Amino acid sequence: MQLPEELQSLQRFHGHLGVYVTLGLRMGAIGKRRFGHYKGLRAVVESQPEPPMRCVLDGVQFSSGCTMGKGNIALEAGSEPAVLFEKEGHRLRVSLRSGWREKIDREMSKDQELEQSLYYYEIPEEEVFDVRDGDLTSPRGSR
Repeated sequence: MQLPEELQSLQRFHGHLGVYVTLGLRMGAIGKRRFGHYKGLRAVVESQPEPPMRCVLDGVQFSSGCTMGKGNIALEAGSEPAVLFEKEGHRLRVSLRSGWREKIDREMSKDQELEQSLYYYEIPEEEVFDVRDGDLTSPRGSR
């Protein structure tokens, strides 16, 4: 199976491919597209504390430019994978749409990780992600 170059690079970075690292890649790309360069950008990743869901963190780092080394990304415990991006008083929250985590966890297979990663790489954003933005100074912009 021939993977797109971006997924090949992600695979080299993370050590293997999987659904959650691929979803993290997509989540980070949404934040980067919205806010541009990582300078001033901060990401808070929500995830279960153990792999495979925690792999979303590497995907976000890979695509957003927010990294542990720069100190502009953090991990918080959560039952669903999500990322809150903040920059210059604005925030953007990217999470899975309702029901997707259960579907992923039910269908995830080590034998099918390349095919599943490619599927989640290509699925339209609006089908799998809930993207909400807001202003930090507005009460409606809070988490």
